[in-house]
Amino acid sequence: MFVQQILLEAINTISDHELMSTFVKEQKPENLFRELMGRYKVKVYWQVRRILVHHDDADEVSQIVFIKLWQNAESFQFNSALSSFIYRIAYNESITFLKQKKRFQSFDDLLDADGHYAKSIDNGVEMDGDQIAAKLQKALLTLPEKQRLVFNYKYFEAMQYDEISEITGTSIGALKSSYHFAVDKIKKYFNFD
Repeated sequence: MFVQQILLEAINTISDHELMSTFVKEQKPENLFRELMGRYKVKVYWQVRRILVHHDDADEVSQIVFIKLWQNAESFQFNSALSSFIYRIAYNESITFLKQKKRFQSFDDLLDADGHYAKSIDNGVEMDGDQIAAKLQKALLTLPEKQRLVFNYKYFEAMQYDEISEITGTSIGALKSSYHFAVDKIKKYFNFD
């Protein structure tokens, strides 16, 4: 028991790169994977949730992200942050989920014509009664997908454009433009012209 505690403390103090390197070299031991999940589970969930909106969808895709991380751990190149690698998987799986969902829903449903997404925001646990945050989430739903993603990464995740570019595969100039348009549309939504 004492040895396990020492090992757990040692795992908690190593960097993400060291953890990932050890995970791959030691043929993916479960305890190291649990540590990776522990470090990124909440961040991945909220990244996916901001793209997909609904809790159940975000929860499902978050699980897929970690399955993909397990399957593709050897492809991590160690020349960028582990978070960028994981967020890239989360981004790709979220977009794949949206594309699959579009095949089974009408286009109007996806555009929130009936206010379904907006109503789920009003009832969401993350709002905790904060009307401004709820209004911001509703404003985000009016944005085109790319603008919403860039705004989420910049505003909520405080990412730099080069990190976002690495995740989305979009040029920095296009990202800056998308962010600028998103901010303008949100200002208009709040009547801050």
